[in-house]
Amino acid sequence: MTRFTPFGALHLTSVVALAGVVAALCAIGAHLRETRARRRYERLIALLVASLWVAYQGYDHIVHGFDVRWSLPLQLCDCSAVIAALAFAWPRRPLHALAWFWGLALASQAVLTPDLQGGPSTLAFWAFWLYHTFVIGAGVYAVVVRRFRPAWPDLRLAIGLGLAYAVTMFIVDAAFGLNYGYLGRDMPGQPSLLDVLGAWPWRALWMVLLASLAMTLLWLPWAVARRVAPRRADT
Repeated sequence: MTRFTPFGALHLTSVVALAGVVAALCAIGAHLRETRARRRYERLIALLVASLWVAYQGYDHIVHGFDVRWSLPLQLCDCSAVIAALAFAWPRRPLHALAWFWGLALASQAVLTPDLQGGPSTLAFWAFWLYHTFVIGAGVYAVVVRRFRPAWPDLRLAIGLGLAYAVTMFIVDAAFGLNYGYLGRDMPGQPSLLDVLGAWPWRALWMVLLASLAMTLLWLPWAVARRVAPRRADT
């Protein structure tokens, strides 16, 4: 079995492939414009994401058995994949907001420092990259194709629900010795940003603060653009 090495050739190739697929998804959607064909295309993607989610959860339970430590679909990527499927199926602003902020601010960290052990010969490898391709793709698609423009209420929603998720998972992890959301005591199996955030439980606090900062940075360009636009109109 090929072992996955962070920042190696396989990692770089996977990131480039992810970016290429996201670009293709958006290019096709933009080409179809506001047509019935585009709605069918978006619903097909939603069905694909949902099918991937169900298939992987079922395969994991059948092959590896159920273990409460990792079998529950409570990781952030599991939740984000559900949001991605819903966002592709129904163009609703709250779904676009979560797809944009959670997908790009949070899932991008997983792409940069994947917690993977096996390479292309393992199902986990493909599930990981497909998950994150669609999770990130849903956010980019919302902005590029559907013209979603993040505003303050969208940021507030994303941070608020993100905080609710973090607090809930922190309590569950601490009470039962789990590590959903990487908010428990255990560390990922590969090097990551968590390595420099100190010891638990303060590490969890830093994770929440950095995630909120990352989402704010994704909102900031749109906030600046809104302030600059009226000034240009007055000149």
